[in-house]
Amino acid sequence: MDDKLEVLLALLPEMENSLGNESPELADYLTSLGLLLYHDSRFGEAEEYLERALVIREHTLAVDHPEIGSSMNNLAMVLLAQSKLLEAEPHLVKALHIQEKVFGFEHPALATAVNNLAEVYRNTGKFKEAEPLYLRAIEINKRYVGDNSLETGELYYNLARLYVLLGQVKQAEDSFKHVLTINENLNGKQHPRIATILSDMSTLYQDSDTFDKAEILLRRALSIREKLLSSDHPMVAESMNTLGCLYLQNEKYHRAEALFTRALEIWEDSLGAEHPKVIMVLENYCQLLRLTKRSSDADKLDQRLSKMRYKKSFT
Repeated sequence: MDDKLEVLLALLPEMENSLGNESPELADYLTSLGLLLYHDSRFGEAEEYLERALVIREHTLAVDHPEIGSSMNNLAMVLLAQSKLLEAEPHLVKALHIQEKVFGFEHPALATAVNNLAEVYRNTGKFKEAEPLYLRAIEINKRYVGDNSLETGELYYNLARLYVLLGQVKQAEDSFKHVLTINENLNGKQHPRIATILSDMSTLYQDSDTFDKAEILLRRALSIREKLLSSDHPMVAESMNTLGCLYLQNEKYHRAEALFTRALEIWEDSLGAEHPKVIMVLENYCQLLRLTKRSSDADKLDQRLSKMRYKKSFT
């Protein structure tokens, strides 16, 4: 991939000279380059070439031409990969309007575009705008691929996370359960995706009176990851830290400490001693030390954390 990509980048000046800076063919070439760079995680470069392709198409094609919508979606995808949500939003809105005009409001291709816009709204706090878009994407998908497909399941998953943010526990629970059933039926009960869904679903049960539900979900998620991944995999540490936080919140300090110390070992070995994940579990452990009246140990850990945060501020 890298060799091919570098060859195509090296050929760009020649293509510009032979095709002209405003030709549709150059826009196609720039799009191909941008998408290859995107898949190579070179997002800044991908953004540059995809933006150029969009400008060319806007200058040479009708305002509602499908290729303009496609270019806007491509550029938005790269912006989303860089967490540039506010920059991506207008491109997604315009692209959706073009697709609706070209394909109609119920075309299966719209489900992805509608979901992507809903995701932007969810992540920028526009919850009221996000919900009807998720529901619309689900209805489109149900019509073409069914209510029990993995594709539709992912839309329910996104909707469930929105309901968590809205505090609509019953709706979130129903959506998570549907996603879980779909994935268990199609992927089996020991799939990595199951562990992620279980962990997210556990956030609904953080109160003391629902502790048992959360513990069951998180212990199952940890078990799945331990079976499918190595015992020192970072995602195993993720599950340990999450379960440890549940125990900490419910004053089961001995269990929490065992999980925090093991998660710390895994993350330090696999990610490095100053990785943000290491800082996160150390903060949890420091809180535990204070709650268990070990102030001297907590103070020492606080000093270590202060040094780590100080160094991070310069990187």
